[in-house]
Amino acid sequence: MTPTPLLLVASTRLGRVERGAARWWCAALLLGLIAAVGLSEVSARPAAELLHDSIVAAMRHGGHYYETFRDLARTAPDGEDARALPPTLAAVSAALPNEAMLLLVGAALAGLVAVGVQRLAALFAGAAGQVLAALLLVAGTAAVALLWEQAPHAGWAALLTAYAVLLRRAERWGTAAALGCAAAVIDPAALLVPAVMAGFALYDGVAREALGWLGALVVGGAVLGCHLWTTAAVVPSAAETLPTLPTLPTLLAPPGALARLLGAALPGVAPGPAAALLLLALLGWAALPRALGPRVVALVLTGLAADGHVAGLHSATLATALVAPGLAFAPDAIADLLRRAPGRRRITVTRVTR
Repeated sequence: MTPTPLLLVASTRLGRVERGAARWWCAALLLGLIAAVGLSEVSARPAAELLHDSIVAAMRHGGHYYETFRDLARTAPDGEDARALPPTLAAVSAALPNEAMLLLVGAALAGLVAVGVQRLAALFAGAAGQVLAALLLVAGTAAVALLWEQAPHAGWAALLTAYAVLLRRAERWGTAAALGCAAAVIDPAALLVPAVMAGFALYDGVAREALGWLGALVVGGAVLGCHLWTTAAVVPSAAETLPTLPTLPTLLAPPGALARLLGAALPGVAPGPAAALLLLALLGWAALPRALGPRVVALVLTGLAADGHVAGLHSATLATALVAPGLAFAPDAIADLLRRAPGRRRITVTRVTR
């Protein structure tokens, strides 16, 4: 018999696993939670983008981006980290007053909550699950707002990534691909988004969608290449230290990647509990019986593994907005595991009277 879900409209993927596999899942989850609670690594907030603010202020007074970058990057503490960031966001910020930019960010954050609630509410059977998902989505959106205040490029990349993932559907992927392209143009670390989504589209056998995501990847890569070439021409002394193009990431997350994700996605939570919550959120997304779940898990893990490998930029914070909502799916995932793990073989005897 199919177990009755707790909050979702249907049982999770874990509700269909065999008894032995369910026991392995339970053991791995328990060991993971124990290791996560004992995590000693301190959560780290993203470095402030001081050079970005200075460049925007100079551009508002008639300055040119690359000339300003050449003059300010020598003394700015984040000058080396900012070399791979294209002038896209700086140009938009310089063209808008501070109040207009704040309104734009606020509208984008409110829109993310509206889109996310509409997408996630359909997965829950009752009001309790829908309210829980909405509150966790608001928490994830607030984390993105804090990330944007500290690091505007990383904040916009996380915001547009969440939009792209939540808006993507089987037959409606054009808007999602465009948003993924915009994220990559603002922050090249977000090149991982169209790459991961194109891989899933190829796996599903949807060639047209895969071409759309690959097109977004090409546009973002072209912008990054042109920017690096221009930076090398304008700032010759930094040509030898320019960030390299994307390299093959390692299987394990680089040092500091997990701390950056925990600090951005779960601000204010101690490292041990934050790591445990991250593990439960990944379990919830992975168990979700929809195409949305595996894509979120892949983005989180790929962002951690590729942190620092894409033009030297940090990609660990790409899925900041999507970590907290995954906790809404964890109760059903754990309940399905606990139902399957201790189960014994049952023999049903049916007496038929002729």
